[in-house]
Amino acid sequence: MSVRVALIGCGAWGQNLLRTLGDSPLAELVAVADTSPARREFARAHAPPSARIVATLEEAIEAGARAVVIATPSPTHANVALAAIEAGMDVLVEKPLALTAAEADVCAARAAATGRVGMVGHLLRYHPAVRRLLALVEEGHLGEVRHLGAARLSIRGDRTVSALWSLGPHDLSVLHALDPRGFPAIEAVTAAGGDPVVLHARTEKGITARIELSRAHPSKERRIVVVGSARTAVLDDVRAPDRIVVARSEGGQLEEEIRVAWREPLAVEIEHFLSCVEDRTRPMTPFEEGAAVVRALAEAEVFREVGSRSATLPLDAGEAP
Repeated sequence: MSVRVALIGCGAWGQNLLRTLGDSPLAELVAVADTSPARREFARAHAPPSARIVATLEEAIEAGARAVVIATPSPTHANVALAAIEAGMDVLVEKPLALTAAEADVCAARAAATGRVGMVGHLLRYHPAVRRLLALVEEGHLGEVRHLGAARLSIRGDRTVSALWSLGPHDLSVLHALDPRGFPAIEAVTAAGGDPVVLHARTEKGITARIELSRAHPSKERRIVVVGSARTAVLDDVRAPDRIVVARSEGGQLEEEIRVAWREPLAVEIEHFLSCVEDRTRPMTPFEEGAAVVRALAEAEVFREVGSRSATLPLDAGEAP
């Protein structure tokens, strides 16, 4: 049985969601909403013929949607998500959930109080190789996790918010998965005019992190390094998105290369959301996680604006074996 779903926002990322929703056997796309006439024309040309192309959330809900996927500009995420929840919708909202911790907490509280599925599009958590990497951690294959190194660099990205808010949610969501007991404490932020940004953090159980973010980098880099007491695992998402390299943490001796069955992360994410709507189950990246990531970003924003204290961390993402 398919879920009647509406897409709210058909910009650059919304167009990817439009394709994915149209291809999903679990989705019946009943409406696409966007305030832009040009983007509505794009939707009209690419959406299933049965989908209504409208301007507002209210019109999309009137088309018979049971759930909504929100891909509007980041500053509008919280307000649109809350309006959808109050209208009785289950909601998947693109990252970040909100631009303030207070707004994010309200979204999480309202979804919980109304019994709605509230999920944040922390896409990296649905990447097959990232899921395998987190499974290696859970299985104890790396030993005690000590450090996360990450680099997310390119010349592109959402320009409605800073690189911190545009790119930071990805790796902070992975850090939260490594230690979900609370949001990580920010120890330092260095920024050259806001882009690039280097974020240093530490979780409650002592996992350190160095996360490098930029939308002004000449080459595309997407790396994740998880350092354990026994082994270090490396994912190069640009050059080898379907494999994880594992080496000894001491000495760097290569042990194995783990191949991962590939699926498009966005298709996995959409399938997971629709399954949660149908089965009334808690998503892997609920609003509560979205709120934890927003709190960390808000703390990092303060550091970025007023200056940061120094932090000494053990491994740069660029030092991967």
